[in-house]
Amino acid sequence: MRWMRMLGCCLTVMTLAACGSDGAGGKQGRLALRDGQSLDLAQECGVDLPQCPQGLGCIAIKLEGKTQARCVNEATLCTELVSCSGGTECAVLASYPGQVVCSGKCTGSDCDNSVSNQP
Repeated sequence: MRWMRMLGCCLTVMTLAACGSDGAGGKQGRLALRDGQSLDLAQECGVDLPQCPQGLGCIAIKLEGKTQARCVNEATLCTELVSCSGGTECAVLASYPGQVVCSGKCTGSDCDNSVSNQP
């Protein structure tokens, strides 16, 4: 019985260690607004703020280290409003508010270090 607990603990530790490692050296793509785009006119949203108008979703967007939640069209968010650097792809995480992130292996000099990779 004791060896089963030890085996379970070892498997848990190995799984957690594998989650934090990737071939990209802990680098992630950088999110940026596309040329000519702005969030200035997009309504702010969040838990204690009014709901977004119909057809728009509340999405948290982190740009230049600052996160802001705005009402945006989720269908065109990644194709028209924001882009990702280093060969990564734009993805929207399901939460409230939703979160837009860059997914995949980031290559080149236009990458940020992952938070989990820093001491």
